[in-house]
Amino acid sequence: MPLKEFESWLSDVCRIYVERTTDEGHVTRFRVLLFATIDEMTHCVTRYDTAHGYAHRDVLGLKEGLRGKLACHILTHDQAFQYAIHDIKQNFETYLADFRAH
Repeated sequence: MPLKEFESWLSDVCRIYVERTTDEGHVTRFRVLLFATIDEMTHCVTRYDTAHGYAHRDVLGLKEGLRGKLACHILTHDQAFQYAIHDIKQNFETYLADFRAH
């Protein structure tokens, strides 16, 4: 099961971290995390992963911590992995504003 990981900056304060494990070319586990630097501290703003046996996004808040989980039950792990990367790249500014507000 090859593990691959990478990260890239989306703005001067936000970066995406991606980690995935595959078996015979299919994603078996993954994590896609959005990190932001706020007041010189790094915070996980939101994350998609396959913890708990299913693909989902953890909705986080600066003050409240874990606010909920949004399941991706209708997607395969391959589909959820691709969706997670696309979603975070497209919506990181909205997720950051929501994180700061909560």
